[in-house]
Amino acid sequence: MKKSAVILCLIFTTVLFCMTGCGKDKDMPEFSDEIMFTLYKSQPWIYETPNFTLKTDGTLIVLSKNTEIGREQISEEKMEAVRKIFTPEKVYKMDVGKENERTDGTSRYIRLYDKDGNEISIGGYELEGGDGFNSYFNDLYTLLEDDYTNEFTDEMLKCSSEGKSYWETYVREKIQADEAS
Repeated sequence: MKKSAVILCLIFTTVLFCMTGCGKDKDMPEFSDEIMFTLYKSQPWIYETPNFTLKTDGTLIVLSKNTEIGREQISEEKMEAVRKIFTPEKVYKMDVGKENERTDGTSRYIRLYDKDGNEISIGGYELEGGDGFNSYFNDLYTLLEDDYTNEFTDEMLKCSSEGKSYWETYVREKIQADEAS
């Protein structure tokens, strides 16, 4: 009798595990083989902050309002450092906490991409709680900052101090010139 009770308990536990644990993996999308992620940060007291898209081949694309403003090839050493802390599955399953009702805070999103190129945004505005999403985001963002990306940050801050928008001053004019030619 004890043996059959143990077997029934094991069967019940296995079925329960598959219903709760295995089912979640089925809902997980297949992630892009080309793009690892986009880090999007918005701070209302600053006109713009550069955002970054990192491709799996080590290409780092610097963005202003979702428009490419520069790109560089990062070192294999930096790529290894990113791979040590980042997986799309980890971000997808991450508890980001809840959004704060403040109106002067920072939005942070890690955008993942599925096999079809669809965007999956994880994050929010002035997040509280969760499993350290803000810290995780900041670690990735800091890891991607370098002399090249800081040139954009510096120029954006300069524009901001002059009461101008980097995007309006440089990017929109370039887009309009490209469309005209």
